[in-house]
Amino acid sequence: MKKINYIFLFTVVLFVIFSAQQLYAIEYARARYDLAMRYIKNKQPDFALMEFRSVIRDFPKSPLAQRSVFAIAEYYYDHKMYHDAIKDFTGYIKSYPGSKANVFAKAYLLKIIEEIIDPTLEEKDKLEDIKKEFFSTPLFLLFKEYKETSYRSPFRNKFKIRYDIDNIEVYKNGQFFLTLKP
Repeated sequence: MKKINYIFLFTVVLFVIFSAQQLYAIEYARARYDLAMRYIKNKQPDFALMEFRSVIRDFPKSPLAQRSVFAIAEYYYDHKMYHDAIKDFTGYIKSYPGSKANVFAKAYLLKIIEEIIDPTLEEKDKLEDIKKEFFSTPLFLLFKEYKETSYRSPFRNKFKIRYDIDNIEVYKNGQFFLTLKP
């Protein structure tokens, strides 16, 4: 009987240690992410980039890693590092297919390909594939002429996408960003 009590006590102690370790990891990831957000607020995006990278490196399964991947891709777009932005936005779309920000990552990809002066044939094909994805799901409207969805990115950009019957409009911080027609 005494042996069972010791085994039970040992098991409980191990459980508490591992639980505390996971809580610490979650809190540490949150602290790194919050620090990145403070850097963004203080207009220090380069330092924020480093913090987002540390979140992804140290806590790849965290939901904050998902937001960090989008933030890094957005950083690359803002700094006209289009090759890196394409790679990261494409990776984001593949890694997080059910994400709310997925459609905005696709909008960024379309905008990048529009901004590239002489896109390659592969980039043009990618553009057409993404456009097809936008229009492949049927739009079901009841009592409205359009459907809207929004997203706020880690870099504090407010996105809004408006699905009309004949086109799709994307707005970034209230400014027109992109339009798509079938």
